[in-house]
Amino acid sequence: MNAAAGRGPGRPGVPALLMSLLWLPLLLGLLVLGRGQQVSPVWLYPVGIVPAVAGWLLFSFRPGISGRTLYAVIVVLVGGGAVLLAGSDGWTAAAGFPMLAALITGMRLPTRTAAVVSGLNACLLVLVVGPYESLWDPVAVIAAVAALMLFGMARRDAARRAEEHEGALVADARAREEHARAEAVTDRARVARDVHDVLAHSLSALAVQLQGARLMALRDGAAEDTVAQIERAQRLASDGIAEARRAVRALREGPGPVDVGAELHTLADAHPDATVHVDPDLRLGGREGETVLRTAQEALSNARKHAPGAPVTVSLRGTGDGAELEVRDSGSGPPAPADGAGSGLVGMAERAALVGAELETGATGDGWRVRLRIPADAGERIVR
Repeated sequence: MNAAAGRGPGRPGVPALLMSLLWLPLLLGLLVLGRGQQVSPVWLYPVGIVPAVAGWLLFSFRPGISGRTLYAVIVVLVGGGAVLLAGSDGWTAAAGFPMLAALITGMRLPTRTAAVVSGLNACLLVLVVGPYESLWDPVAVIAAVAALMLFGMARRDAARRAEEHEGALVADARAREEHARAEAVTDRARVARDVHDVLAHSLSALAVQLQGARLMALRDGAAEDTVAQIERAQRLASDGIAEARRAVRALREGPGPVDVGAELHTLADAHPDATVHVDPDLRLGGREGETVLRTAQEALSNARKHAPGAPVTVSLRGTGDGAELEVRDSGSGPPAPADGAGSGLVGMAERAALVGAELETGATGDGWRVRLRIPADAGERIVR
């Protein structure tokens, strides 16, 4: 009986509903067939049973009722049980309906209101159950109603404490998450400052020195290949400054929208023999776009080192289940770990893993290929 009633607002669970529905036929069977449980006159059966059973079923299927509907359920349970008790000879199973009302009262009504309603319930039961052979009999009726009301209050308070405890756990988890996020932001800001203060300044100074070296080489009539090498070093320093600033911005603000097609064409400009093909309908999230650009940048850098002058094809296209980047060159073999290319491949693999992508690198029949596959459900979703 009390299993369904003990459920908080909302739909009852299957076990609670079954327990509630199990008690009802047992009570009705005892009331109709039990010895000493008969009600007279017979017409009191439908008058008492119909509203009481209706209130029982309503609260069983909808324990979250409130307001006037809740008060109506309490009234029909008490009233129906009182009618049956009035036609009975003393205390019978019909008292189960008012007792359920006392339990519901303690569970769902404020304390003062519950005390008043339960008091009226007890007074009505005392009047209809009598006459009594002993003073202790009405005291027992009142005590039973009070006990059921207090039990309902205890269930209500236990449910509230459990809810508050769960809320505190959720709030604590959120606080820890916010604290970890704040620490991560602080760490990223510190790294951004270090990159800006050390790397960007050093590259800026290097670019100025290379500009001076270029002007001195032109003044002194240095060979054209020497001037070209200085200019190439100057461009690399300028590219490094731009990349350092971009890295600082990403660390401070997080990954933002990336125009992958335009960025890939910009990267390919430094490789005269590179050809870029980009699916115009493909859109990538910030993290995925950054991963594609860094992978293409490393692959193009390796191609310049190991296959200078060889044609390179950069292709970014959508697939049925995501996107795919392929950088293929002709004429280069595996990067030599001694010159730092090995760590570049490791870095590409680590970036791919962070967004749930797959990286494949290896030799082809006439060169080297880097392939990056980004699934549609990786990190920020791919928008087609």
